[in-house]
Amino acid sequence: MWGEIMVKVKFFGVLSGKMPEKDNEGYWITEGMGKTVRELLDSSPIKDTNIKYNIFVNNERRDPSCVLEEGDILTVIPLLAGG
Repeated sequence: MWGEIMVKVKFFGVLSGKMPEKDNEGYWITEGMGKTVRELLDSSPIKDTNIKYNIFVNNERRDPSCVLEEGDILTVIPLLAGG
């Protein structure tokens, strides 16, 4: 399934249960090249949550307008609150 136009996606924390599917390494592997992060996340169950999160592409913080490229790894980490 891992091909030239695929990207790996991983949700962490309370968002991990929102992943559509997982491979043996815990990634959702999907056709995402050429899409923005927002477009990809809007096609996933994460769109139905009110949880705020940080977005990382290849371990660099990015915004939702970032366009994904072949082989990218998108990581979505919920914001933490404490007191």
